Amino acid sequence: MNIAVTDDNPKDREKIIRILSEYAASNNMDISVSEYDNAGEFLADYRPLLYSAVFLDIYMDGTSGIEAAQQIRETDRDAIIVFLTTSEDHMPDAFRLHAYEYIVKPVRKEDLFPVMDDILKKSTPVSSPSFSFPVRDGQAVVLFDDLVTVGTDAHNYLVISDKDGNEHLTRMTFANACDHLLHDKRFLQARRGVIVNMAYIKSFDDALLHLTVGKPVPIGPRNRKKLEQIWDNYLMDRMRSGILTGGNRT
Repeated sequence: MNIAVTDDNPKDREKIIRILSEYAASNNMDISVSEYDNAGEFLADYRPLLYSAVFLDIYMDGTSGIEAAQQIRETDRDAIIVFLTTSEDHMPDAFRLHAYEYIVKPVRKEDLFPVMDDILKKSTPVSSPSFSFPVRDGQAVVLFDDLVTVGTDAHNYLVISDKDGNEHLTRMTFANACDHLLHDKRFLQARRGVIVNMAYIKSFDDALLHLTVGKPVPIGPRNRKKLEQIWDNYLMDRMRSGILTGGNRT
């Protein structure tokens, strides 16, 4: 279990990490803690799904915990954020940002242990299938449900687009991406060098595969019938399972 603790007070940080270590020992589990003394360094390292939980001090020099949480929410709506503070004045802001919990300092074992119990019980997207790939400043992760297309560009990069319109560049090979994705029945190789999540297909014409998110994908008339039949079968399978979501056919 990976946890981030961001607090500019080293004694408070040390105490939280010590309590987390006690919790891990008493529950016979492994907890890895990344500690930061300011929100800027934490945000530079942050990637969606990287941490099972994030503990953020609200009052910090520079970027505050509230401001850091606002930036997290721009890319990760489901992150478990626990605010740490000496005052309850910012509780309305915490709830607006869908904070998981709000702990008033000094943090005590009696406060933190129940929060950790609840976090362990919570079902989060971390358990959902996801695609991990290297990027310039580290590692990025996109849930299968959120991934729309994977394609090569003119500079031999893979361009990975998600449902929020973000595009990620990686040096991973297309063959490697195929190995990671094509075993999952939602993904279709639409043409050479392009993988599409069929949940986001909207329609076909002879030249293009149209998506509910992002640009259409050129396919050519000879491939249309085969691709459309695969998509039809995919939709039928999802309807049988009662989970038809995402890019419904129109």
